[in-house]
Amino acid sequence: MIEKIVKEMTLKEKVGQLNQHLYGWQCYQKVNGKYELTDLFKEHVKEYGGVGAIYGILRADAWSQINRENGISREDSKIVITMIQEYIKKHSRFEIPALISEECVHGHMALGAPVFPTNLAMGMTWNPDLMERITHNVSQELAAKGGNLALFTGFDVLRDPRWGRSEECFSEDAYLTSCMTSAAVHGFQKEKNGVAVVVKHLCAQGGCVGGHNSDAALIGPRELREIHLPPVKAAIDAGAKAVMAAYNEIDGIPCHINKALLFETLRKEYDFSGIVMADGCALDRLLLLDDDILKVGSLALKAGVDLSLWDNVYLRLDEAIKQGYLTEEELDQAVLRVLRLKEELGLWEELNTYSLPETSDLLLQAARECQVLLKNNDSLLPLSSKQKIAVIGPNANHYLNQLGDYTAYQNKSDIVTVYDGICQKTEISPIYVQGCSIRGRKFDIEPALVAAKAADIVILVLGGNSTRLYQDTFENNGAVKANQENQMNCGENIDLASLELEGYQNELLLALKEVNPHIVTVLIQGRPHVINTVLKHSQAVLASFYPGSRGGEGIADVLFGDYNPSGHLSVSIPQHVGQLPCYYNHKHNGAQKDYVDMPGEALLPFGYGLSYSQFIYRDIKVPKAIKITDLLENGIDLQLEIYNNSTYDGEDVIQVYLKDHQASVVSRVIELKAFNKVKIQAYQSKQISIHLTSDAFAIWNYEMKYLVEPGDVSICIGVDSKHYQEFKLTLVK
Repeated sequence: MIEKIVKEMTLKEKVGQLNQHLYGWQCYQKVNGKYELTDLFKEHVKEYGGVGAIYGILRADAWSQINRENGISREDSKIVITMIQEYIKKHSRFEIPALISEECVHGHMALGAPVFPTNLAMGMTWNPDLMERITHNVSQELAAKGGNLALFTGFDVLRDPRWGRSEECFSEDAYLTSCMTSAAVHGFQKEKNGVAVVVKHLCAQGGCVGGHNSDAALIGPRELREIHLPPVKAAIDAGAKAVMAAYNEIDGIPCHINKALLFETLRKEYDFSGIVMADGCALDRLLLLDDDILKVGSLALKAGVDLSLWDNVYLRLDEAIKQGYLTEEELDQAVLRVLRLKEELGLWEELNTYSLPETSDLLLQAARECQVLLKNNDSLLPLSSKQKIAVIGPNANHYLNQLGDYTAYQNKSDIVTVYDGICQKTEISPIYVQGCSIRGRKFDIEPALVAAKAADIVILVLGGNSTRLYQDTFENNGAVKANQENQMNCGENIDLASLELEGYQNELLLALKEVNPHIVTVLIQGRPHVINTVLKHSQAVLASFYPGSRGGEGIADVLFGDYNPSGHLSVSIPQHVGQLPCYYNHKHNGAQKDYVDMPGEALLPFGYGLSYSQFIYRDIKVPKAIKITDLLENGIDLQLEIYNNSTYDGEDVIQVYLKDHQASVVSRVIELKAFNKVKIQAYQSKQISIHLTSDAFAIWNYEMKYLVEPGDVSICIGVDSKHYQEFKLTLVK
């Protein structure tokens, strides 16, 4: 059927199917509580005889200027999308519905939709199964509303925390990122419900130079293969039906016209048969390379970009064909891929009805598991409900600050702040004082000092903020235009030169310590900040990142011992911005790592995380040698016993790293190769088996061939990337 339709389509209709030009909120208007389709939308459908896809019909945020008064409610979402689809089909010769694409970075970005922890927070859970449950829930949410494409960040590996989109990355590590991304893809596409995931951004956007958003990735082919492509392959292997190209360039070639990336690697090597979507206005940015609009559009199509996003370039592909830049056969291949995806998702079939999913328990579990305990001197935690507590800080009771970027308009009643969560735990009502702001102006801290002096414990909530405000100004792709007045210091386009906590946050901590040394600092933030002062002057420190709408409840559960913290750092915490890059898996080349004026190592290592339990690893069994032929066929199994030597039931993340001692190319000092999150009852032990496939030992050799080389390696089993037991293993030819 698809091939027959394409043969009968006009050039304009074909261009229409590669078109995602409209902003979704331009398609409707709300008049006296009823929804109407706009003339702009109707004219667009008429001009192209249909629409390939529409982005963000349900988006409601500061950029779109949609809120609960003029937006589409959660309950009305299916009604409006059905109305739009029916109009498109009625005014299309072939009755082709549009793909409805929506942001689902950490929940569906729409009115009334639940907000889960951001990816960086989820990376701290080291729990792919939980990630799969969350994305399955989001998929059900989107399906119930009639949406089709869930835009999800899964390819970006965080190599520079100055980057404003750090919060969208799972980790600085390719393996952990791959595991979480694979799980996310499985969750989104777990059932046949008309939803596919669009995984973004292809590729290496997390390696942007200087932490500048969309800037070049200064990497070679081996770095691309070792760090940035593994999550891509993991997503494709998991069945991802769509990917989004990245803004950045690699070695001078923008990703949107990088045929080696989009065709040779993605389609030929990884056997990807889905669609490639452009990022917002990225095709128009190609005009910086060459101002010939027909030429750059043709280059992108030939490289493998199938579907546009808001740009003007792809609206003129028919002209490009008429002027010889492109053949109609080349255009047809992209049209076929878009239509096949529509067919796979059942867009021509009778629409099924799905119920909106229940999310409450999942939101709480995610908020609990993303908490990372960084310090707990004198076992200050867990706290007692009988203690008098002062809750202080700019993120203690600001309901939007704990949610992250790509968050829709929110009702305050749907969010549990840290202060709210603590109020549920204490017998004595806690005192709340803001103390200071995230950035800029100094507050009168006297009320905070009075509250701290009268309290047994101070819970100080510091960090960052990714909240877009309705009075902000935006780029045409929705990124915030940075300004000094906004309290936003993280999120898309909000890159930092310094990673110190901003404003008077450190000064507030030091002042509070003068009147009460019993301080628990909670860090709600979108990136790893420099926290030397926090670690030194707090008695306990909990890193929460952006824990979602029930974040305050999850944090309180950890602080009061109703949940034993199980999170581990998925990024290294630097001592100073001048140390960057400070990721744990740097190259092993004999160079001095320390600076004259400070150590070269991170303040806290990748994988680090404390618990109320004490876990002991014993009776570890690792083979001493294995033939490569056996390794390729069967892999190897590692055995150990883990004992919980405490009164608390708890979860531990067993981490397995590899060191390569005899490689043909410069290896990394250590690399994560496996992990296992296990729950162990108090004073109980558990036998654990961890399987490593040959991929754990394979490298990209001198000739850029992926293989296992003979020689000695070390298997390192431990609690983080610095603390482990090491075992030699010989790989025999």
